[in-house]
Amino acid sequence: MSILIDLRSVIDEGVGASLTVKGTTANTGAEDSGLTQFKLGTIDFCCTTPANYELNFINAGECVQASGKVHVDLSTACVRCLKDFDFSLDAQLEETFFFTACEDEHGEPYPVIDESLKVDIEPLLHEALLVEAPFAPIHDSDCQGLCIKCGTDLNEGDCGCGDEPDANHPFAALKDLV
Repeated sequence: MSILIDLRSVIDEGVGASLTVKGTTANTGAEDSGLTQFKLGTIDFCCTTPANYELNFINAGECVQASGKVHVDLSTACVRCLKDFDFSLDAQLEETFFFTACEDEHGEPYPVIDESLKVDIEPLLHEALLVEAPFAPIHDSDCQGLCIKCGTDLNEGDCGCGDEPDANHPFAALKDLV
């Protein structure tokens, strides 16, 4: 889906003109976008509330510069104990939209303002959330995780397996090297 912002007023007013846009994905038709659920590596994130954003667009002559922030409440599974938990994510973002096609120093194209003088900010918001999302989300820094032998959640108590290594474990022979 797209979240289109009309930049006509910023462009018509000339260099230095600005436009501030505040919104939420609840009213944009972005229900099927990367702003409702997304994946980072093998971790799935589900948005529990619509994303709220505030962006400022400034006409810089040959381009329009955008900066702002996005906020969303997410749900995911803890990588240690696998329990679902909720958390908030705030991301800052910056982008430059050009009037003509051009590339950055790595050969990647910059976003272009189309003939209708509109830009799609959905990919910008999605990318900002991906950058700030935790690669290994943990619900609590003291999370003990799961027992590697029996799978018991160690946050709920000791499983009774003890510290004795499994004799069939591939690294069991290393215990004798100490």
